[in-house]
Amino acid sequence: MATHSHQSRPPRATWARRLSRPALFAAGQDWDAIRVEAAIAVRAVRFLEASGTPVGPVLHDQGNGQAYFLTPPGTAQRWRQEQSLALGEGAWVVLAPPGWEDGLLRWVRDPADGPAHTAADDLTIALTVATGGESCR
Repeated sequence: MATHSHQSRPPRATWARRLSRPALFAAGQDWDAIRVEAAIAVRAVRFLEASGTPVGPVLHDQGNGQAYFLTPPGTAQRWRQEQSLALGEGAWVVLAPPGWEDGLLRWVRDPADGPAHTAADDLTIALTVATGGESCR
């Protein structure tokens, strides 16, 4: 896992400050998204939290049973993790405001509670653990 200093706070999700209801956002600008099955996402988040690794926003779309980890822009170009889909430039994702739990969307990790992104290397390790070691990296 990457080492993180507790002295400097990672940047927050700036897109979330101006959001009052769910809206469609273009990936590849403020963030890329990694889509995985919600059950895998929950296991990955638990692993990251247990290891003390900062976790960025993770949105659960209960309508399709998928979760979306927000990662740094550019992650999608080099992402090679099985059982996941990288969404970067040209992709669109519906995001909800912080604290949103209405309808089909809810935050597993709220954008107001942590850093703006989950580091790609940390997420790769967490997803490998959460899927029982199935990875193509």
